[in-house]
Amino acid sequence: MSTKTHKKKDSSVRQLEGRRILLRGFNASEERLAKKTVLNSGGTVVQSLQAADLVILGAEAAPTVAELARRKRLKVLPWADLASDRPEGPEPNDEPIQVRSAVEYASDHLRILDARLPYPGRPPQSEPPSDRFSHLCLDEPFLKAARAVALGAAQRLPTALEGITAASKTTVVLWVAHLLGHPVLRLNLHGQTDTGELVGRYVPTRAGEEWDGNSLTAVRPWLKPESLALLDRAANEGRALSLPERAFLTAREGFRDRTWRFAEGILPQALRSGAWVLLDELNLAEPQILERLNPVLESPPSLLLSEGDQTRWGPAGLPVHEQFRLFASLNPAEYAGRSMLSPAFRDRWLQWFSATSPGETEYTAQLRFLIHGIQPSVTIHRTRYQAKNVEPLMDRLREVPEVDALIQALAQFHTALAMGGSDSGHSPVLGRHRRERYVFTRRSLEACARLWNALRRGTPKVPRYFQWEGVGLTGGG
Repeated sequence: MSTKTHKKKDSSVRQLEGRRILLRGFNASEERLAKKTVLNSGGTVVQSLQAADLVILGAEAAPTVAELARRKRLKVLPWADLASDRPEGPEPNDEPIQVRSAVEYASDHLRILDARLPYPGRPPQSEPPSDRFSHLCLDEPFLKAARAVALGAAQRLPTALEGITAASKTTVVLWVAHLLGHPVLRLNLHGQTDTGELVGRYVPTRAGEEWDGNSLTAVRPWLKPESLALLDRAANEGRALSLPERAFLTAREGFRDRTWRFAEGILPQALRSGAWVLLDELNLAEPQILERLNPVLESPPSLLLSEGDQTRWGPAGLPVHEQFRLFASLNPAEYAGRSMLSPAFRDRWLQWFSATSPGETEYTAQLRFLIHGIQPSVTIHRTRYQAKNVEPLMDRLREVPEVDALIQALAQFHTALAMGGSDSGHSPVLGRHRRERYVFTRRSLEACARLWNALRRGTPKVPRYFQWEGVGLTGGG
């Protein structure tokens, strides 16, 4: 085979990479081969026309399938053309494919997919357990977002994650920080946010707030007996003075308090301590407020507390902690109440990641994880990854007859609802006359599964049976 022909055939298979593919019109043996070809090419096999962006038709496909696909403006590819263009050599998956762990600790770093993060302490034997993140299904969209966060943290890049509601934008930052054991200072922005929340503001002090019992040691000889008794009682009880006790000492001894003090905002605290800053709902804040972030988004970051005591971080000032990182999450600009970010401001976020919307494949994987504890296998950049399986959170549902068919049907139904609520970016079909659209997300799917698990008391006498006919789903029983 000539080099030119080989390149042509290789490019034909490469067009499957990253696509969501529906297979129709195959016999059993051909379907197995087609699935292997799709998976090894970096594609994903889906089970409904609504979730697909490419349809591959076998020899037995009905003409109506191609017609429906074309009406939805989906690309249709005959399997005969693809099979003839497959490079010569062994069949896909004839040789065992190595599956790498999606998350792995080494002696000095944490790896998420192919991104490495220096690990500051001694790595644990496995991922740190946490009830807060026990429900997370590490599917392809989630892992890609986690990789972006890891790259941003490793390379000190201000990173913004943009995507629809419940695309795990905030969760993925908190999860990566949790794996590292790193603190995160999170601030939810909104229309009333001011610069004081970011950099700081002057606040009134309460009586005695500026001092404690230890600071009065040097002046004990001049304190009155009642004040000494109060200090000794607190010391014997091993506690600090309470605010009422401080107020009593202030009045008794005639101390003069400062009436105002400067309370640092989230940015100075993080610049000093090295915490990560996570700004939620970035485009809900007014643009003039966000412009205060500009010097912190520079390389290297800097900040002047012009609102306070003129403290300066960065060049010619206090050193910025080497672990300081800045992250943000936001919904698309067409969401209600969002501000348009200027190109100059967006450009300062050196990594701008578009979070992938979940689809039928992800919803199916989420339900399988919750019910069976099985993490999905994903192919990213022609490498297959899979996180460790865990004990299922909803084990009652494993005994439901034909639960896997129910999982698939529920995922397809949820996909149709999400698309009907304009999750796909088109005009909504459901609730089109409503001011606010309906939203169907991973959260609502998980809530449905939790209720199903909690309310189940026994095996239903007549299980519902789902069967594919053509491209439609019919129910019976």
